[in-house]
Amino acid sequence: MKTRMFAILLCLLSLSGCGGKSEPIPLEDLPEDYSLEQAKEDGCLVTENGTVTSGREAWEKFLKAADAGKSASVRLCSYYTLDDPSRYDPDYYESIKDDDPMMFLRDLSYDGERFTTVSYEEGQRYEESYSLLRQREETVQSTGVKIVQYIITDDAETSLEKIYAQLYSSTFSPEGGIPFATVYQEFIPPEG
Repeated sequence: MKTRMFAILLCLLSLSGCGGKSEPIPLEDLPEDYSLEQAKEDGCLVTENGTVTSGREAWEKFLKAADAGKSASVRLCSYYTLDDPSRYDPDYYESIKDDDPMMFLRDLSYDGERFTTVSYEEGQRYEESYSLLRQREETVQSTGVKIVQYIITDDAETSLEKIYAQLYSSTFSPEGGIPFATVYQEFIPPEG
């Protein structure tokens, strides 16, 4: 009887964690051939060419915990493919086509005080940490596409429009701009 109870307890412990899954593999330990399908299976928030295709529940769970001031984390997977080749200059398309598709992975965590993103590129660790998570929504009048963005920043006063406008300014310099990092961006087509 004790052996059976121990086996049941061991089984329950192995199922605890993130939605019945074990702890995610640290980013730096992911295999070179880590795929989009694996990211989806692992419960990442997956965005393919600007559309969330998997893991929305993980994102909502992260937002709910952070809103309550609780520690939380979520893995973000951004996946990009080249669209119609005729939209590119032929020489430019030839120079970039072998780099696609592209997949970027980041871990976003909240410790009750700060939001931190961690990513790795060519073995180099990149980390950014800010105190605020801010949301921006905009509908593009010409297309009806709704853009939903979340950024992390330390600036509570500046409008998000001003923060994003600095990216498109011809006078923008990273040293003089408002520090921030985009952690979520989705393009939602119009209904109907």
